[in-house]
Amino acid sequence: MIQNEIEKAGGLAEQLSVKIYKSNGNLSVVYYKIEEILIDLKKSGEDVDLIMPSLYDVDISQNHTNPDGRSVWVAYADVLHEELCSPDGVLHKKIKTDPDTTGTSLVLLIIELLKLPRSSAMIIAPMAASILGLGTKAFCKHSSNEKCG
Repeated sequence: MIQNEIEKAGGLAEQLSVKIYKSNGNLSVVYYKIEEILIDLKKSGEDVDLIMPSLYDVDISQNHTNPDGRSVWVAYADVLHEELCSPDGVLHKKIKTDPDTTGTSLVLLIIELLKLPRSSAMIIAPMAASILGLGTKAFCKHSSNEKCG
């Protein structure tokens, strides 16, 4: 069942990456999806603290997360930045050497790098989509702009 969730997350990453690409790098679809996934996980009774300890709060009645999806994205982008943006980083090497990287393989790699439970696959999918949709140069530029802005 966990493998199905990872494949589902990989498919979501690929769908979102196309939307990012077609929108010239606009990540608003990713921010909304992160919030939606967090709310759905909380509603289903998942222990989201295993995925994002003390990072956010979910108000199910208002369908809102605090911090918002953009802030969650920035938090993950900060953690992934070195691995993706440094030529010696594992993610950087994977993307540069394997032009056929899939959403599923990227979700799995991020989970392994961050030492997250496999149940975190859906929340990692938007991050994988960002990398696939933006590419390394644009992701690294975008994430550094996000930190400054």
